[in-house]
Amino acid sequence: MKKIASLVTLVILALAAVSVAAQQKPRIAVIKVENKSPYGGENLGPALEDWLVQGLVQSGKFRVMERKDLDSVLSEQSLSLSGAVDEKTAVQVGKLLGCQLVILGAITDFSKHKTEAHGLFRLGFDVGKTTAEGTVNIKLINTTTAEIVYTGQEKGSHSFGNVSVASFGGGVEWDESQARQIFEPAVARLVSAIVQKTGDIEDSLGSASALSGKVAKVGDGKVYISLGSVDGIKAGDTLTLARVGETITDPDTGKVLGQEKTSLGTFTVTKVVGDHLAIGVANASVRPQVSDMVEKQ
Repeated sequence: MKKIASLVTLVILALAAVSVAAQQKPRIAVIKVENKSPYGGENLGPALEDWLVQGLVQSGKFRVMERKDLDSVLSEQSLSLSGAVDEKTAVQVGKLLGCQLVILGAITDFSKHKTEAHGLFRLGFDVGKTTAEGTVNIKLINTTTAEIVYTGQEKGSHSFGNVSVASFGGGVEWDESQARQIFEPAVARLVSAIVQKTGDIEDSLGSASALSGKVAKVGDGKVYISLGSVDGIKAGDTLTLARVGETITDPDTGKVLGQEKTSLGTFTVTKVVGDHLAIGVANASVRPQVSDMVEKQ
């Protein structure tokens, strides 16, 4: 009987350890991938964003902000990521979303090369093919320090036999399956590099790797936070509520030394309404405001 009880205890401890480990995963968001190439028009950037998100989720190493949740929070704040987005804006958006890491990317060039081969003695067969190549660049940014912790560039290519490469001259419409064949291997290599780099710097993320989020909206007697069901948040959970002050940097090196954090009180979840969105009430010394930090106790 004692052996059974001990075994049950070990199982419970193991499950608790798994739960804690899941909560410690850094939270990441793909902010924007800009298409600077002549290929794919306005379709290619969002497609690359989706493939990066899919790869990050499949890696199992992150708590990934899904695109629909990112757009929802930005809409609530009347913010837009149209046009070019710089590192400063990406950091601000990342903090609003409660993410420790954010990704900016760009498709910087694209080319295609067509070769043809005809049959001997005019047999009439044609084995021509078009090889399409594109380059993807990304930046991985730590929102706590505003430091670019990784830059990567990968090329993708694929050869197509006797077909036109979509959305690149000639009036051919966008073909996502073709684009995936060209770029998905490059995205996979970039995701692997992001996973490795995050593992290298995870200790430097410190408390930022804990389960934390931000106040996303305050109004109508409700407080919305950027944590939800995917983060393990449940109705009745109590989180700490704090306000992060100015970032302090070393005057000589410019290195970020830290930020002052003032405790405001607690936040109690009343309803989970999305993967990364919950509603609750604050028991705080002052009225909460957007970008205040919430952390799981």
